[in-house]
Amino acid sequence: MKLNVLICTLNDGIARVPDILLPRRADVDYIISMQYTDDTYLQQIPQELRVRSDVHVVTQSGKGLSRNRNNALKHATGDIALIADDDVHYCNQYFDRVINAFEHDSRLDIAQFMIKALDGGYIKDYPNHTYTYPHVAKGMYVTSPEIALRVASIKGRLFFDERFGLGSPYFVCGEEEVFFYDAYRMGMTIRFFPEYVVEAPSDSTGMRTYTDERVMMAKGAIHYHLHGISSWLRMFKFALTSALSRRGRFDVLLRNTYKGINYYRKVVQYENPIGR
Repeated sequence: MKLNVLICTLNDGIARVPDILLPRRADVDYIISMQYTDDTYLQQIPQELRVRSDVHVVTQSGKGLSRNRNNALKHATGDIALIADDDVHYCNQYFDRVINAFEHDSRLDIAQFMIKALDGGYIKDYPNHTYTYPHVAKGMYVTSPEIALRVASIKGRLFFDERFGLGSPYFVCGEEEVFFYDAYRMGMTIRFFPEYVVEAPSDSTGMRTYTDERVMMAKGAIHYHLHGISSWLRMFKFALTSALSRRGRFDVLLRNTYKGINYYRKVVQYENPIGR
C-alpha cells in the first residue's frame, strides 16, 4: 500500500518541512500543501523539497487550516493519507504501523492513533485498548496528527469543515471532531489504535477550553453540530461540573459556550461548510 503524508504549512513554516522527511522508501510519498499570504513566501520553498521525487509541493493563497488540509487531501494519490503538521517527527516504524492497520482491516476508513510528546510534556490520557467510534473512551478527543485515512473512502466525499479550525473566520478549533462525526454519519468505520505514529509538541487545546473564550465558543458550536438542541443541556452540565472541579468559572464557561451555540445556529450553519 502507498502512504501519503499530508503536511500542511503556512508562509515561512515551509522551512521546517525538510526536517520531517525520512530517507526515501518506495511506499511513502509526501504531499505538502503550502498556504501563503504573500507571494514572497513562495521563494522560501527549500531546494530539498524541489529535487526529491517523493515530495510534491502544492500551493494555495490565503489561510485556514481546514482549507489547507482539504487542499492536501485533494492531491492525495496513495492508498492511505496520514495528516501532518509542519512541526512533527516520524520514524519508519510509525509509517509501518499506519500501513499495517489498513492492510489488516479492509473495512477501516479512518484510524486514530497516538501522539508522543516531543518535549516530554502532556498530550492526553490515551486508553490502552482499541475502540470503534462513536464508542469513544471517556475524556478522549481527536487531534489532527493522529488521523490516517483510506483515500478511496474519503477523497471527493468527506471534507474538513472550513468553518472550524485555526484561521477560520468562525471557530478556532474543533474541525477534527466535526470530521469524525460527519464520517460516522456517512457510515464510515472509524477505529482508535493505542499505538504511537508521530511525535509532536505537547497539546494545549484541552486546557484552553477553560481559559480561552474562543475555544469555549467552538466547544458550544461543535456540540450543536453533533447533538442539536440537547447541546444547551450538555453545555450547562459541562460548565457546572467544570466549576465544581475548580477547572473553570461556571458563568464564563456557560456564557461563551452558549454564545458559540447561538452563533452557529443563527449564522454559521447556513454557510458553506467546505468553502467550495
